[in-house]
Amino acid sequence: MDLALIGQTIKDRRIKMGKSIREIASACEISPSTISMIENGKTSPNLLTLKAVCDALNIPVFSLLLDEDEDRIRLVRRSNQITFIRNASNGQSLVERLIIQGKNEMFAATISVPPHTDSGDYAHHGGEEFVFVLKGTATYDLQGKRKYELSAYDTLYYPNYIGHRWENNTDEEVEILLVSTSPYKF
Repeated sequence: MDLALIGQTIKDRRIKMGKSIREIASACEISPSTISMIENGKTSPNLLTLKAVCDALNIPVFSLLLDEDEDRIRLVRRSNQITFIRNASNGQSLVERLIIQGKNEMFAATISVPPHTDSGDYAHHGGEEFVFVLKGTATYDLQGKRKYELSAYDTLYYPNYIGHRWENNTDEEVEILLVSTSPYKF
C-alpha cells in the first residue's frame, strides 16, 4: 500500500471540498494530527479510520487504491521490448524478448529457440513458471519427474524449485511464452 499516494489523494479531496483538517477530524472523531499524519503518509490508518475519513470526504475506500493499481499496469509495445541473448546452444543464439518489465511480481518473455538447441543444465530457483508454446514443439524436462512434449498452444505450469530445462529437438524454430514469478536477471 502506497501511504504517500493515499495521503495525497485524501489531502487533494479535502482541499477540493474546501475543508480544513480540523473539520475532517471533527467529522471523523479523530485528532487533527492523525489526519495530518495520514495526509503526509506518516502513518498507516486502520480500516475503521480510513472508512471514517472516506465517509467525511464522500469517497469510497476502494478509490484510494485505484491510482496505485493504475501504476502497476504495464503496456510494452513491441518496439520497446528488450531483446537480448542470454545463452547459446550448439553455436546458435537463444533470443529472448522481455515483454513485461518494471517492478512486478512476475516477468514474461518470449523465447525463440533455434532447431536442435536446449537451455543447458537444470535451473532451480524460487517462484513459479507458466509456459505457453506459441509455435513448434519443445520438450520440457522436470528433474525427477518426467519429460513433457509441448506443441503449439500447449501449456505447462511448475514450481521453480523443481529442476527444469527445455530442448528443441526438431528442425523448426520454437517460440515460447514464459511467465515467471521468480526474480528475473539478465
